[in-house]
This record gives sequence, structure tokens and C-alpha cells, in this order.
Amino acid sequence: MKGKNIEKSRWFLVMNSKLEYFAGLMYGGELVWSPDHRDAKALDNERKFATLQNLSYGEELLLDYI
Repeated sequence: MKGKNIEKSRWFLVMNSKLEYFAGLMYGGELVWSPDHRDAKALDNERKFATLQNLSYGEELLLDYI
């Protein structure tokens, strides 16, 4: 892999304004939130965060790198 520029992913968690963690999608694309950090789904691409913001219809979301 010489000469290839491999960028290391920065993982992050997403929280909503109720301090619940994003836990995934269910029921045909509905966002699932959990108060337990063990249920949190870590994401690795900020475009996924932008998609979550669009799906949250104006709710404030917080991105926190781990």
C-alpha cells in the first residue's frame, strides 16, 4: 500500500436535545434514540450526521468525537 493516502476515520456519537444517543434506524427509517450510552451507534462520516440532521426536522443534534 505504498503511496496510498489512507485517511483514518474519526468516530463520533450523536445526541439529541433530550440528551439521548442515536441508536440506529428502525421501522422503515425511523430514528431510534436511547438514554443509555451503551445503545449508541458510533458513526464515522460527517455526511451521516448531516443526513440525521435532515431527518430530525429542526431538532438540535450534537456530534461528539470519541
